[in-house]
Amino acid sequence: MKKNSDGEARERIIKAAIQLFFQKGYDATRVNDIASTANVNKALIYYYFKSKEDILDFMVHSLLDNAVSITLDFIQTNVVQMIKDGYLDIKPDRLHFISDEAIKNFMQSAFKFYERVVDYVIENKEIIRILMLESLKSGKHQNSLFRFMKFMIGDEKNPIFKTISDVGHEFVYSDEMVLFKFFFSIIPIVSFAAYFDDYKAVSSLNDNELRSSFLHVYQIITTSLISGSDILLRNNSTKT
Repeated sequence: MKKNSDGEARERIIKAAIQLFFQKGYDATRVNDIASTANVNKALIYYYFKSKEDILDFMVHSLLDNAVSITLDFIQTNVVQMIKDGYLDIKPDRLHFISDEAIKNFMQSAFKFYERVVDYVIENKEIIRILMLESLKSGKHQNSLFRFMKFMIGDEKNPIFKTISDVGHEFVYSDEMVLFKFFFSIIPIVSFAAYFDDYKAVSSLNDNELRSSFLHVYQIITTSLISGSDILLRNNSTKT
């Protein structure tokens, strides 16, 4: 029973920190404020976390770990399986499918994956907004957003790269691809989550309408990368 009680207290601390960091700002929030909002003793906070910074670090790591878990699930059940079944061949600059039907099935799965990601960032929009605000300051968490980049490098320590390269040996992360993924994939969805409530207020759209509109735009952009039976990963004007 005590174990469950401790877990509930820890969860209250995290939720209280998110609420206060979001409302007051990270710098303006004191550990005493978190203890009061979570209805716990200040000493209990230091039992779980070394400092206020440690609480924010925990939020960032949890956000990244869950995002990677969602991505790996998609890669294992779709990308890896299609490669093993002979429907997909990964080239250095493109994903090549054996047929239009194969690319159609992949895109349907990709849209469902992105929908899952969008729902995840909306659910965690407060944390993401805190992270974005901290990234604009000169401080310990200034480069927190760039932690996403460690999952876009060609390194065996990167579980996403390793999972794909184990079955698609030609798969590479070029500098151009990393830049594209960060500024045209990760940053847009992070910004969407951070400004979700603000945009909803000025646009008069409700939650479902705003979510649907964002997903529709994503489909348009992703579809533009399709060329025949390929999804282009890099523009190469010399390739025919």
